[in-house]
Amino acid sequence: MKDLYIIDGYNFIFNHKKPAKLSSSRLAELRNTLIENLLQFKSYISCDIITVFDARNSENLARNSEISDGIQVIYSKKGETADSIVENIVHSNENYDRIFVVTSDNLQQKVVFRHNIYRKSIREFSLEMKESRKKISDRLKYQKAFSEKSFYSIEKRIGRDLKEGLENIRQGK
Repeated sequence: MKDLYIIDGYNFIFNHKKPAKLSSSRLAELRNTLIENLLQFKSYISCDIITVFDARNSENLARNSEISDGIQVIYSKKGETADSIVENIVHSNENYDRIFVVTSDNLQQKVVFRHNIYRKSIREFSLEMKESRKKISDRLKYQKAFSEKSFYSIEKRIGRDLKEGLENIRQGK
């Protein structure tokens, strides 16, 4: 079985980035950046991720859920909090070895606590994501260096006569 990470999206954005007053386009950009970072994290540790965004002040009459590159993204409906969605998800998903709730909301951290449910602060999870990005980068650098060492060009694998014959064909002789 896998682990499940449930991220309180706006809580993450406003506690991690500490943005000043935001336009809706800047907020959308920060949401997309968060989802991209979560996708990298997910690919590194092989887990499921659900990100919940609080839209209680919007005019959405229904909850909206979508899958974005393998990450489930949920937007609450008008009058509904992300916290209530997180609580429902936590208590309705028992098919996971561990469930991590990522939020810096102290009340939320107390409400969701039980067997196999773990709380992570935004700061702690940010450090984890940063470490996973570093490990991915290190792995890519190693693979690139290894593939460059093991690359054996065709020019080095064919004889002189064949090389001259191919060159004559290329030049139309």
